[in-house]
Amino acid sequence: MLKLLFSGIAIGIANIIPGVSGGTIAFILGIYDKLTEAIGNFILAPKSKKIEYLKFLLPLFFGVGIGILLFAKVIEILYLKFPEPTSFFFIGLILASLPIILKENKDKFSKSSITAFIFGAILVLIFLYFKKSSEILEVRTEFNLFYYIKLLLCGIVGAGAMIIPGISGSMLLLILGEYYNILSYVNKLKIIPLVFVGIGVIIGIVLFSKLIAYFFSNFKNITISFITGLIIASIKGIWPGVNSSNFFVNLFSLCLGCLVVYISEKITLKKNKI
Repeated sequence: MLKLLFSGIAIGIANIIPGVSGGTIAFILGIYDKLTEAIGNFILAPKSKKIEYLKFLLPLFFGVGIGILLFAKVIEILYLKFPEPTSFFFIGLILASLPIILKENKDKFSKSSITAFIFGAILVLIFLYFKKSSEILEVRTEFNLFYYIKLLLCGIVGAGAMIIPGISGSMLLLILGEYYNILSYVNKLKIIPLVFVGIGVIIGIVLFSKLIAYFFSNFKNITISFITGLIIASIKGIWPGVNSSNFFVNLFSLCLGCLVVYISEKITLKKNKI
């Protein structure tokens, strides 16, 4: 339960950061298949299976909430004051996760897998092309029904991106012009706009989890290749460039990200053996 709680916190933190996908972190932590299965099949599952899913989902989602609420301000400060080391830490997470992901693909060099990989990479690059400037804009303070509907739709789209590794929900919110608004609502606990975002998030998570679970069940190798393309291309979205004056700090952050994945994988393998 503690592992699921901390996994949720990590996923919640990742969902705050433009360019980093919560789905990628779930994949790194080895809980992605279980997550999409539990959410996608929960409604139609028998009672015994529902209880099993709840034991998995409740601590995980509680951790996601903690990660978003407690670390929204921290991540904002880290990205403003230490943008390069923070970015390289997450790049380290992504790079170290690739061998773990590729190990799950038993047909990685087939024509269909390569096509899916290329398509996934191109999809992320298209999103990055349309990404708006990350300059902090004036936060919206006036609300009406149409804006609440937009927040609901943003929640659906953002949640879908949270589920799909390699596509950042925060990046899509930037494209839609609502990232800094929603981040401000979280930091200031503005309840009404957050309720509409939250309803959208629930709808989006259920819909996209069902979709991903279907593709994993029926087209696992192709789906993993597609996700690999998404994840590799997503590095471009958080690549901060290379500054020689911060080289060793950035290298340390990169290695620290890789170490986190390595330790997480070892813990997961040890648990599976037990």
